Order: sequence, then structure tokens, then C-alpha cells
Amino acid sequence: MRPHLFFSPAEINSPRWAQAFPTARISDAVPLVCDKDCVWLLLRDELSYMQIQSLSASGARVIAMTMVESPQEARLALEAGASGYVHYLAVPKVLVQVAQVVMAGGMWLGADLMRQLVLATTRILPPTNPPHVDLSLLTSREKAVAELVAAGKSNKEVARDLEITERTVKAHLGAAFEKLQVRDRLQLVLAISKAPGT
Repeated sequence: MRPHLFFSPAEINSPRWAQAFPTARISDAVPLVCDKDCVWLLLRDELSYMQIQSLSASGARVIAMTMVESPQEARLALEAGASGYVHYLAVPKVLVQVAQVVMAGGMWLGADLMRQLVLATTRILPPTNPPHVDLSLLTSREKAVAELVAAGKSNKEVARDLEITERTVKAHLGAAFEKLQVRDRLQLVLAISKAPGT
């Protein structure tokens, strides 16, 4: 994988970027096209959305970074072609997770925004969608974890509810993703909402 490239004004920088990706480069000049696999762009104004469109059209996976999370800004960034939306001061561990999800073809939103989206999605989906997944492929524990996550719960909340560790939640969730052929939490919500008997 080619190095990560961060686009941000010179006065706005986070040492966490280099901690997460030691070979990352930082630039304040955003090109129209980019040959990097993963590009991080700090959202500043309306021009940022056009930059996302250009960069994603050139084949880069764009992760929009924000100084203040907002559902409207996240929606605009995703509509412009971003594959992720995260606070620019996220800790290195989260930045690495964001990159892994995005490079695997998934979409990343901050936990609070993801929860809002998941809950909104479950409320607006019609109850008569045709079945697309077979939940019987899951073990009882994988199904319990998947259903709680699809209901908008965080890994920590699922662990507490089921009296298991967060690591075990991640393992069950990973197995459920693989068996149901979904890439992220939003796809899981959609898959489970379309499953028979849910």
C-alpha cells in the first residue's frame, strides 16, 4: 500500500497522524488527482466537497476529517464521495481502524454518527423487504451480537449486555460480517432488517 497522505492547512496538524502512519505525508495543497490509496482531507469550506469529488474520481479512497462532527457535514462529505468521516484529533488506534475499514471497501463514521444513522435506518426501513440473508448461518452468540449491533449498540454496550469481553464481541461481529457477507455496521443493519423473522 502506498503511504497515507493528509491534506490540511499548515497550522492545523495532529501528531497522532504520524503515530498512526509513520510514513504518512502531510500537505496543505490539495491536487485535483492523487495516486495515493488513502487520502485524508480536513474539511474547511464548500471547496472541500469538490476536492473530495476530484480525489475520489481519481481512484483514491478519501477520508474526510472534521474539527466538529455534525450529521449534515458527514452527509455532504459522503455524498461527495468520501468513504469515511472522523474527527481530526482521533487517537492513532482509531485512525488505523478507519483506514482498515475504508481500504477493505467499507464506510466509517464516528460512533455517535453511526449510531444515529443505524437507528434512523431501522426506523425508516419498510417491514416487508425481501429476505437477503440467512441468520441461521450464525451461531446463537454471533446472532445475539449482530442483532444488538444492528439495534445501534456499541461494542462496549453489547459486551456489557451479554456479559462478554469487547474482544469477544469483535470476534463474533467479524464472524457475522463474513458469514452474512457484509463489510460494516450499516450493511449489517440493512441485512438484518431484510432477514426473515426480524
